[in-house]
Amino acid sequence: MTTEEIRDRLAHIIVEKLNSGVAMAEVRWESNLRDDLGVDSLAAAELLFEIEQEFGAPVGTVDARSLVTVRDAVDAISRGLPSQAA
Repeated sequence: MTTEEIRDRLAHIIVEKLNSGVAMAEVRWESNLRDDLGVDSLAAAELLFEIEQEFGAPVGTVDARSLVTVRDAVDAISRGLPSQAA
């Protein structure tokens, strides 16, 4: 899965599942999860849960406070995905 595909799926989670009130176009690489997208501490915990459900990527050890931007979240998801090299 490419980082673009991860970002698109993450944007869907933020817009649809968190009821954040933002549009898909507002979820950009540099978007600050808290300031730009309205992800507060409760929503951050829900976001981590939704990421694990959507991607099957274990991010339970990720400190939600370390996810500042969309890029940070995509990087954390990428690290949690199984390697596609065979």
